[in-house]
Amino acid sequence: MSARLFAVAAATEGQLEALLHAHLDRVRGAHALPPLARYCHEAATGTGGDHRMSFAVDSYEDLRTQLEEACAGEAARVPAEVTARRPGLVFVFAGQGAQWYGMGRELLMHQPVFREVMYQCDRMVREFTDISVVEQLNLPAESARLDELDVLQPTMVSLQIALTALWRSWGITPDAVVGHSMGEVAAAHTAGGLTLREAMMVACRRSALLRRIAGKGALAATELPPAEAQALAGASGGAISVAGENSPRSTVLAGDSHSLTALGERLEARDVYFRVIKGTVASHSHYVEELREDLHTALRTLEPAPTRVPMYSTVTAEPVVGAGLGSAYWMRNLREPVRFGAAVENLAAAGHEVFLEVSTHPVLLSPVRQTLEHGERQGWLLPSGRRRAEMRSMLTSLGTLYACGREPDWAELSRQERAGSLTPYQAAVLDAVRLPRPVPMGAV
Repeated sequence: MSARLFAVAAATEGQLEALLHAHLDRVRGAHALPPLARYCHEAATGTGGDHRMSFAVDSYEDLRTQLEEACAGEAARVPAEVTARRPGLVFVFAGQGAQWYGMGRELLMHQPVFREVMYQCDRMVREFTDISVVEQLNLPAESARLDELDVLQPTMVSLQIALTALWRSWGITPDAVVGHSMGEVAAAHTAGGLTLREAMMVACRRSALLRRIAGKGALAATELPPAEAQALAGASGGAISVAGENSPRSTVLAGDSHSLTALGERLEARDVYFRVIKGTVASHSHYVEELREDLHTALRTLEPAPTRVPMYSTVTAEPVVGAGLGSAYWMRNLREPVRFGAAVENLAAAGHEVFLEVSTHPVLLSPVRQTLEHGERQGWLLPSGRRRAEMRSMLTSLGTLYACGREPDWAELSRQERAGSLTPYQAAVLDAVRLPRPVPMGAV
């Protein structure tokens, strides 16, 4: 059974406690309970108020256990004053690093909105490449090509856009967006700056060009503060540069393999975390300069629109101004350091407190937390997926968003559940009908 969200609300803390105990008594004592999905829908739509409690469940036994913990005061709660003021929500789009084998499959099977948008993205991707992103997600590990940059990046952007569509169908929309490196593509589409086709064009053509610099440099993640990282880069004589500043104590370095290895040995001797990132190229460094003219040519037909939702650029750390997401911007996105930490600081300063990472597994919540802690700010940090727990993690985050003052579309959530999951046979038929063999480049 797919996970469900149990959520209740009340006008006072005492009423909430009474409501939780009433549900516990019912679950413990009833011999003929309705289907879990109906029970959860009736619980959520039958109450209201700023004192809220929710959790994802996949069985009545699971619901009973979590109700017992809540009644015993062992479950974390969002204060009612936070619910009442409804703090700003940011969608945070990750770059690489969130991928895992099997990602997307649970949502493709159980969520019709996610599935439909993935197929839309798939059709767009196949205009620019010879791959099907849905096919790649369903292939056996030994056959999939997700370790290839120009396959992985369009697939990850497609997943992010489909996750966003699912959140929106549940009534969850962002007050601002931010993207890390590749994640800026999905952020730009979510903000309204790029059409779906334009977003897929950027993802496909940008990643195809990056293959040309494979092996010419590498990236390394460190726990160095930005100022120290800049000093080390400056002392390297140009061999190393800062590719990203993720938080006040997390940076990414770019350079040739020999220089990075030597630096890594020195840092590890000081007990400073250092790890060369596998499966990447040295983006956000001088290595991408040779791609400048070709990237401009590849993206010259972009016609960006002004964003409808504020997009905090990780090139400038400020909101994108006007229709500023043309080809020149995507070269800056590829060449200049990722200023993720500074963008998060500015988002927090603007009053945003809830950060929802839109990825298949959380990789940016830690640097967001570090940045908020450095500024002595509070925040709620939520994932949109976890390895082998896609639906449960999304529903758990939906419950926290409800506690933070968001109002899910309970009717749509229930409708999607009633639409049902595909059986393996139905999934195979759908793939056969809607996924013809990928066409060669230039054939469409």
